[in-house]
Amino acid sequence: MTYNTSTRLTDALERDLLAKAMENQFRFRPLRAVSKFVNGIASFAASARAQTNARDMV
Repeated sequence: MTYNTSTRLTDALERDLLAKAMENQFRFRPLRAVSKFVNGIASFAASARAQTNARDMV
């Protein structure tokens, strides 16, 4: 198998893209964290409300 300059450029580009993707994956995103927290609380409240309604029906 022979390698030419375009192969090396493609490999370098692929390494750079992979490195940036991994860096972005572990970067802290405060708005996303707040959103997950609020959604978790809303989900908990909805499930608690559903359980209360189910107990009232019996």
